[in-house]
Amino acid sequence: MAALLAAPFSASAKPTRVPSFGPNGTHWPELIPTPFMYDNTVSNIVHVPCNWTAIKSAIQAVTNAQANSGTLILVAPGTLTGNGSGSGANPVIENVGSTSWGQRVTVAPRDGYGSVKWEKGVRFVKVYGVCFAGFESIGISGVKMHGCRRSAFAWIKCTGHLGIYGTDGFVTEGIEVAELVQPDHYVVSDDSADLYAGGGGYDGWRFDGCYHAPRFFEVPYTGAKPHTDTFQMAAAGGGSYSNITLRDSAYFSSNNCAIQTGNVDGLFLERSYVVSGETSLSRYPHLPGGATEATSNAFNGSGKNFTAKDCVFIGGMGLNTTDAARPWAFVQNTKTNRTYGSSNQPQSGSWTVDTTLNQNNSGMPPYPTDSYLRTIWANPGATTDVQRPVFIPAGGTFNSPQQVTMTCSTAGSTIYYTLDGSTPTASSTRYTGPITVSATTTVRAFATAPSLTASPVEGADYVITNQVNKPVFSPDGGFFSSAQLVTISTSTSGASIRYTLDGSSPTASSTLYSGPVLISTSATLRAIGVKAGATNSAITSANFGIGDSYVSSDAWTNITIPTQTTRFTVRWNAVPDSMAVDAVTGLSFGSVDGYSDLACIARFNINGTIDARNGSSYQALATLNYTAGTIYRFQMDVDPATKKYSVTVTPNGGTPVLIAQNFSFRTEQAAVGSLDHFSLVALEGGSHMVSDIVFGTSTPPSAPQGLRVTSNP
Repeated sequence: MAALLAAPFSASAKPTRVPSFGPNGTHWPELIPTPFMYDNTVSNIVHVPCNWTAIKSAIQAVTNAQANSGTLILVAPGTLTGNGSGSGANPVIENVGSTSWGQRVTVAPRDGYGSVKWEKGVRFVKVYGVCFAGFESIGISGVKMHGCRRSAFAWIKCTGHLGIYGTDGFVTEGIEVAELVQPDHYVVSDDSADLYAGGGGYDGWRFDGCYHAPRFFEVPYTGAKPHTDTFQMAAAGGGSYSNITLRDSAYFSSNNCAIQTGNVDGLFLERSYVVSGETSLSRYPHLPGGATEATSNAFNGSGKNFTAKDCVFIGGMGLNTTDAARPWAFVQNTKTNRTYGSSNQPQSGSWTVDTTLNQNNSGMPPYPTDSYLRTIWANPGATTDVQRPVFIPAGGTFNSPQQVTMTCSTAGSTIYYTLDGSTPTASSTRYTGPITVSATTTVRAFATAPSLTASPVEGADYVITNQVNKPVFSPDGGFFSSAQLVTISTSTSGASIRYTLDGSSPTASSTLYSGPVLISTSATLRAIGVKAGATNSAITSANFGIGDSYVSSDAWTNITIPTQTTRFTVRWNAVPDSMAVDAVTGLSFGSVDGYSDLACIARFNINGTIDARNGSSYQALATLNYTAGTIYRFQMDVDPATKKYSVTVTPNGGTPVLIAQNFSFRTEQAAVGSLDHFSLVALEGGSHMVSDIVFGTSTPPSAPQGLRVTSNP
């Protein structure tokens, strides 16, 4: 069958969907506004080199206003190496983005689909409001989203396992996957794609224009029937899941089935192609070393409230009645090659049975070869518009002259530029090689190519200053079990260094650095470089936590403390790693596995302020905004007898702020008369680090025991 392609469209607009079985270059995330990867009119376009650190930093730097007006982060060509896509693999990006953004931020290759490769498997953890688009896996390289919200994949070739998992603490919603393609089959004892609830559950996910090849179980094996599924949904780890849409997508059966469901409430299939048996094997025959059993079921598992519209199903219907006597609620214009039993007859509508359906007459989608993907995912504006020039390095403030390179991804293009801020024309200076910018300059450029419309004008400001280079710390901050000697240096010859340890901004009259600084208690070290006749350097800042320390995650950290039954005080330092994190620290009787187990709670609220729990709600006597990377000293005064507590918070270098006074224990813990656990968790937006936990009372209490941990739970 010929590929079904949309009519050409402008690179400044996302494609308009053309219904299909599988990818055709017209599906793009749409439940949440998502800048199109080839849209050169997006308000904010950021260019980054091809490394994970640069990509993460660029996402972290996006403001709410920039996200809401549209932001593209374009990655220079190259290969991004991951650490594996398994649940225990070190994530390539973690704790970035925001669930409050009105639009997603799109991260895509600067030079179009496939110009940036993923290899060895990549895992994203707690990435919020970000779409990764246009990347190509090489080798057998899996992709996983874990605990991400409002994020998306689009126009991605995945050669390994696809995993999208929820996590404890919240329902994962707003996930979209548009034209993600798993084109090849392998012998491996694993599914092609898994959707796991992961404890918190998930809701409202959409897969649009996707394509999934099978996996065949390895032999020899033990046990009965080998079980591999192409697309599996399960409540692994607990948590419910619901409202999953599979639209314009294709699924070819593995050893067990094509689509495996497990207690899903609401599965909506629209124009999807789900096949097994000989039809599936005609494209993906059994492979040497792999099991040859089964492949006869299109569906297997349980669930309820299923619908099908304009679909083709070839194979058995192995759905059971665990969740509903008749799982299919509604069916319309959907062809099958079999007559299904009574339990798989729809409550409304009916199947259209055609026993002749096979690979030749069922509308099997085109095989997504590399050539096909390059064609459908190419820049649709490349035939009408020249891409705007890219400046390397991007504009900014520099301490020395810069060699500025200009590139344009349109073949055969010519770049013209000016250095005085004026608008360039075809009569301006033609770019032939790197230009030296030795003084503050505004560079403006555009590109032309034969028979194509010229690019928009791109501009960048280069500010060259006589400024001392920023100091460098060694070690560069962190949490340590013992005091640290910190060395400070600057690469500017003849410059001196001034520093502070209280979080305040250093000046030319601050303490003069003359040798390694001993940091024996938690502190914020800040330093500048100073030199006569030059501008002071930018400030270098780092936090040093000294003593026992803990890093919060979405799993509760429970620290056993001596039982406290009389009035006492507890103090600790905490550093949030984001300006919008949902992170709590508190006291309880017994181990904690949910918020309601805590009696006393101090919180970094996701709205950017610090508050505490007063009975049935969070409150604060004063507004204290927190900043990522700043140390906050908490003091909690607790009276178990009256079930009351107060909280004072002191920002590093600042004055104490009374957040809570005589607040009541959390309502669910109103009867608790003793406390024996100190606990923390972070469920959204990032994490926080806690150190220097000190207990005290008017009569000396027992010293807390066992506060040292060597790894995060």
